[in-house]
Amino acid sequence: MIQNSQFIMINSYLCFHKHQELMKYLNRCIIFAAVASLTMAASAQSKKPATKKPVVEEAPVDTRYERMIQNTQKVVFIDSMLVPRSDMLSKIKYTPRTGIIRAEQQGYSYQNEIGTRKIAAHDGKLHESMLVGNTFMNEDELKGLYSPSVIDSLDYPFLMNDGTTLYFSAKGSESIGGYDIFVTRYNAETHTFLRPENIGMPFNSKGDDILYIIDEESNIGYFATTRRQPAGYVCIYTFIPNEVRQVYNETAPGQLKRLADIERIADTWGDGRERAEALKRLENINPQPSNLNPPPSTTFVINDQTIYTSASDFKAVGNGERYQQLLVMQNQLNNMEEELKTARINYSRASAAQRDQLGREILTLEKKAAQQEHDIQLMEQDIRYSENQLLNH
Repeated sequence: MIQNSQFIMINSYLCFHKHQELMKYLNRCIIFAAVASLTMAASAQSKKPATKKPVVEEAPVDTRYERMIQNTQKVVFIDSMLVPRSDMLSKIKYTPRTGIIRAEQQGYSYQNEIGTRKIAAHDGKLHESMLVGNTFMNEDELKGLYSPSVIDSLDYPFLMNDGTTLYFSAKGSESIGGYDIFVTRYNAETHTFLRPENIGMPFNSKGDDILYIIDEESNIGYFATTRRQPAGYVCIYTFIPNEVRQVYNETAPGQLKRLADIERIADTWGDGRERAEALKRLENINPQPSNLNPPPSTTFVINDQTIYTSASDFKAVGNGERYQQLLVMQNQLNNMEEELKTARINYSRASAAQRDQLGREILTLEKKAAQQEHDIQLMEQDIRYSENQLLNH
């Protein structure tokens, strides 16, 4: 009996401990199942398509316009005046060396000081022609400017005295308004103009900005704009050109935008001394007449008593045609001399590394010009000799 009782006690003890182990095992299984269930639920939840939030469209930002504001050029504006757009040329004073700007049938034109070179706008492009006798001939489109997808409707040309720097107005994808003012320079090596650049603010706006002129002799500049003006009118601004481009630094955004839009020219005066000096220069300008007198007839001296003024005056066979050829050669020589003038100006401003190349170009041009002048003299002698031979018999 004692042994049976001991067996029962031992067996009960083992069963009790087995029961505890079993309970621990079952608890671990329950916890594992619960974690697995939660994980599966989370996974299933993540696979559900996310609810799309409504897209709020932002207003388009004119990045070109905003970028131009940030790079607004620092310019002193002297004065401004409101005039009918049709009268703007008559209100601008500039010295004779600046050349002449005219309103023509299809657009505006620029003519150099001596009246031998003309750049005119028509058909949305700029064309150049040279004076031969009393007529502008050999009209060619200026290469490198017109691009229907970028820049078109070219007008209002103005060429600086260096014969290389050209300003004009145009529309297109690189304009922030209607007409914007662009600048380009002539590349003598490729005989084409470089890609035009928008000159930015404050000269350009969301209106039409046109007719940019620099009078280098008086150091006075002009441009016209339709911004904030009634239909049919423009505001002509007079300003002091900068030799080196300057921009505003550490200017509050609101103030910078006002300067870019030229809301108040007095904000550009500083202490007023530059403006006062410019007003004196402006008063002393003897204005260029609105219509350039036609150049005198090209004359050809035959002898002390005889002077011809046109191709029809020549008597010897072929001399009329040779005279026309002579005029073309003279215009070519004028072009070479203009290129030489520009190259010499560039040479004076160039670095030591650039001067070597420019020096060779200048020497080449000088040789070509000297040869052209020699050929002109020989042709003049031949024409004069044959005419005198005929007149003396």
